[in-house]
Amino acid sequence: MKSYRTIRNFVKLFHRVKNLVSQFLDPDFSTFKEFEFKAVPTDQLNDLRKLRYVRDLKLAESGFINTALKEQLALLKSENRLFQKDRNITPVGRISIHENENKLMKLLLGYHKIENRTYISFTHVNNCPVWHNNTISLLKERVQHLYPSRSDHLFMKHRYFQRDVDHLDMQTKNRLLHLFNDTLRNMYSYNRHLQNGIRPMVPPVGKLPKLSKTLPIQVEQGLDGLFVPATLGKNVVVLVPYLKVANEKNRLYLSVGEFRTLLGQKSITFLAETKYGVSLGIHGNRLFLKATDSVGGIDVLKQWTLLDDFLESKNVPKRLKYEVVKNLIEKKDYLIDVDKIPLRQTNDTLLLKKHYGSGKTYFALSKNGKKPELKEYRPIANLKSKHPEYYHSYREYMNRTNVLEPLGTKKKRQIKISI
Repeated sequence: MKSYRTIRNFVKLFHRVKNLVSQFLDPDFSTFKEFEFKAVPTDQLNDLRKLRYVRDLKLAESGFINTALKEQLALLKSENRLFQKDRNITPVGRISIHENENKLMKLLLGYHKIENRTYISFTHVNNCPVWHNNTISLLKERVQHLYPSRSDHLFMKHRYFQRDVDHLDMQTKNRLLHLFNDTLRNMYSYNRHLQNGIRPMVPPVGKLPKLSKTLPIQVEQGLDGLFVPATLGKNVVVLVPYLKVANEKNRLYLSVGEFRTLLGQKSITFLAETKYGVSLGIHGNRLFLKATDSVGGIDVLKQWTLLDDFLESKNVPKRLKYEVVKNLIEKKDYLIDVDKIPLRQTNDTLLLKKHYGSGKTYFALSKNGKKPELKEYRPIANLKSKHPEYYHSYREYMNRTNVLEPLGTKKKRQIKISI
């Protein structure tokens, strides 16, 4: 007990001397002691320097401080270290993961110029990011365990802080841009619910579909082909990359007509070309019509048009409507691609098509990559007599492979054609 009192007395004496020196060297200490020390509750102080003043004054009074003050000091010291570290880190970009309007995760990427190291942050303390070393394992751990609660998909939003990194040298800027794009791709690959977020392309029937400005569409193959509609206006559509930072080189600026064509190309599978200037396509169990490139004057079929809408339209020439009803619907008079057989020691290709109505196979030759016209197709039975030099290649190929069914044959009974 006596030794405890001795220690306390020594602590009080030491801090009284220390405080006396501080009064001469630190004017703020004298001001705080006179006006704030007794007036401001300790638990309301969020200034580390003032809290240290309180510690020194209390130690000079009693020789000890309570647990609450110790914990408050430790907390402010920890926050101060965060602030000190944040001051040296340049923010690079922000990425967030959402389910509808609910934000499930937000991360920041940062760069420490002195250390030449990148950092990542998932949380904030008093609006200050808590930075961690940027590692693949940490990113994967945080992203792969995110699950939606009301759907089967998630989506990402991102923003690259170009102005913040502009002061860095060109090599570092290119490196950070590459890092940000790689992070987007990695996050997308780590979570299957993000991969489920690709919006299916739908045929442009009637008005343009209301596309989400958050869910991506697959414009081209691969991850670089994922785009998000940034603008859907009356005259123009702007698409921006989903998994990379957008710039003038990788944005897509399309007219409404071009966007309709894109939707048709990506959503409608080409089925056949007819003899009367109309191409046939399919989406699900619905048939679509479009004028072939070689035929003009059919304004109503410039874009893919639903068969039912075509038949109900008053702007369609009666003769064309008659041809469609009689030949396409009743007779099923059109050829569907079956196979392509390369011919040895030539640049020619043997093209096979099957007549949808009769099931008979027809052939034509594609010489030097030139596409033959429909009128050039002949029954396969004539191949041996017309082109005996190619017949052996045909038989050899058919014996080596299974005969492919024409596109749409398996779903033939599922296609709904209404008049």
